[in-house]
Amino acid sequence: MANKPDPQLLEATNYPYILRLDTQFSDMDAYAHLNNLAIARFYESARARLILQITGRDDFYKPETPDKILLIETRLRYLAEGQYPAPVDVATGIGHIGNSSLQMHQALFQDGICIGLCDVVMVYALDGKPCHIPTVLREQFKQQRLAHFSENVPS
Repeated sequence: MANKPDPQLLEATNYPYILRLDTQFSDMDAYAHLNNLAIARFYESARARLILQITGRDDFYKPETPDKILLIETRLRYLAEGQYPAPVDVATGIGHIGNSSLQMHQALFQDGICIGLCDVVMVYALDGKPCHIPTVLREQFKQQRLAHFSENVPS
């Protein structure tokens, strides 16, 4: 059995960015629970929107854009069942920021209850190759850190 999650990750108030998303009928499985694919899509949508907000660019995901932030690792934890038709709140914050990579932490809430966690590692790439995160972008990432990472983790 996996270790208990960090209690700080279970509190929506610790995350700097929260996106409310409506659930759809098609998000349900045969037992009327939110299915795994829908849950992964909720996390992905929140990450993408946060990156657009951070960069302030609407071209960031276009194929011809030379710089990208690429997803290289994902870990999902299911803590409770989600239900249709209630909306979900996807809380997102940045943890560790490395030279070319960063870690994002996410939590999925429904009716104020944390029903899942997602940790990802992303890499900043230029022309398809990892490279140092530019200083301006690094500073913007720091502003989106989780509350306990802002206080306890050096950049």
